[in-house]
Amino acid sequence: MSKFREHLSLTLPPGHLHLPVEQSKFSPASTIDPSPRYSESMRDPFHRLSSKDIEAGSPQSSSSLRDRFTKLFFDLRTFHNAAPAQAQESRLSQWPPLNVEKRRCMCHHDPHHEAKTRRRKRRSRCLLILLIIILLFLIGNVTYLNVRVLPLINTASSLSTNPTTQVLSADALQCISQYTLNAPSSPSSYPCSACFATLQGVPSSFMSNAANSQDARIISNAVQFCSLRAVYETSDAQGQAALGNGSWSQNVSFCTWTGVTCDTSGRVSSLALTYPGVPATLSNEIGALADLQALTVVGGNTIPAGSLPESFGNLTAMTTLHLESTAITALPDALFSSPGLTNLSTLALLRNSKMGTSLPSSIAQLTGLHSLLVNSQALSPSPLSVIVNSSALVASLQTLDFTSTSLTGTIPASISSFRNLTQLLLSSNNLTGTVPTMPSTLKVLQFGGNSALTGNFACNANTLQTCSFAGTNVSVAGCGVCQNATASS
Repeated sequence: MSKFREHLSLTLPPGHLHLPVEQSKFSPASTIDPSPRYSESMRDPFHRLSSKDIEAGSPQSSSSLRDRFTKLFFDLRTFHNAAPAQAQESRLSQWPPLNVEKRRCMCHHDPHHEAKTRRRKRRSRCLLILLIIILLFLIGNVTYLNVRVLPLINTASSLSTNPTTQVLSADALQCISQYTLNAPSSPSSYPCSACFATLQGVPSSFMSNAANSQDARIISNAVQFCSLRAVYETSDAQGQAALGNGSWSQNVSFCTWTGVTCDTSGRVSSLALTYPGVPATLSNEIGALADLQALTVVGGNTIPAGSLPESFGNLTAMTTLHLESTAITALPDALFSSPGLTNLSTLALLRNSKMGTSLPSSIAQLTGLHSLLVNSQALSPSPLSVIVNSSALVASLQTLDFTSTSLTGTIPASISSFRNLTQLLLSSNNLTGTVPTMPSTLKVLQFGGNSALTGNFACNANTLQTCSFAGTNVSVAGCGVCQNATASS
C-alpha cells in the first residue's frame, strides 16, 4: 500500500441517486423501453447524436417535447461548467517530482535485541584483536627463528665443510641450540645436568679458533650459567628465596644477578655470596668459572659446610679469596701450588670454626700475596716461622693480620726482613718473649692483648703511624704514636 495518499474526486450529476433503474432494451427479458432521461448524451454532453439511433434504429423525433427541452437545458448547463474547467486544466502546471527521503524505519524499540547486537559486536571485536595478536606472535616467532636458527645452520654447514672445526658433537650442538632458543624463556628447564659436562668437554682448540667465536661465546655463557645455577640449586629454601630476589636463575643474563660481576667480555670476574643467600655446600660446578678473580663467601656459621670441591683448584685467575663465618673444613694443602690458585694476592679467612688450626703449606709459594688475614680461628702451631722463612712472602707481603688466632711462642727475629710490610696485627694472642726489631716500612703495629710480651720497643717514629701495646708488659721509648703502652723508665 502506498505511503502517499492523493485526494481524488468524482463529479456526479445532481439527483443521481433518484434516477430509476433502467434495463437494456436489447435484453430479451426487457419489456420497457429505455428512458431517454439518462442516455449516452447525458454521460457525454459534447456527443451529438445522429438523427437516427444507430443501435435502436428508431429516429430521435420519437422523443417528447419535454425530453427535448430537458436535453437542451442540460447541454447548456454542462457546456457552461465544462468550459472553465478545460481552461483551468490548461493552466495547471506539471507537478514537481516527489522527493521521498528514505529513512530507517523507527520500529518497535527492543532492548533485548539491542543487547544481543552489542554483545555480537563486542565478540567480533575481541575475536579480531585475538586474531591480530596471534598473527603478530607467529610473525615474531618466524623472525626469531630466522635470526637464531639460520646462524646455527650456517655453523653446522661450516663444520661439515671445514675439517679443522669438525669437533662439536651432536650433543654439543643440541646444547647450544637449546641454550639459544629455549633457555631465555625458560632458564630452569635448560638441561645443565647433561649439557654442563658436554660443553665443558669442547676442546680448547675450538674455543680459541676465531672462526668459531660465536659458538664459543654461547658455550662459555651456557657453562657459566650452569655453574651459577648450581649455587642456587644447592641452597636451602631460605637461600633460594634470597638469591631469587636477586634474579638468580630467573633469566640467563647472569651478569645482572645480585653479587655477580662480569668483565667487558661477559665473563664472571667476581662473585659475592652473603648469608642467607649462600649454598649449603660449594658445588663442583663453581670450578668452571675460569675467569673468576674474586670470591667472597660470608656464611651463617653453619653454611656453607663441607670441603672445597676438587675443581676449586681450576680457578687459576683468582686473586682474592674471602671466606667468613662458614663451616668449610680445612683447605687442601696443595691449593696454592701450580696449577692452583697461584695468582692469589689477598687471602682472608675469618671465623671459620671448622677450618682447622693450620694453613696449607703451599701458601709459602705465593709470590704475589699482598694481604694475609686470619682472624678469630685458631692457628697451631704458629705459622709465623713458616711465613718469615718464605722468600716469596718476605718480598710480597704488605699486610699480615693474625688477630685472635691463639698464637703461641715468640715472634721470630727474622720478621724484620720483610721488605714491603706496612701492617702487622698480632693482637689478642698468647705470644711470649720480647718484641724484636720491626721492618722499617711498618706503619701500623698492633700487639695489644699479649700479656706475656715483655722488653723494650724502639719504634721508628718516621714511618709508624698507629701503634698499640695495650695489655702487654712492653716498654716503649721515643714513640708517641704508641697509645696505651707501658712508658719506659
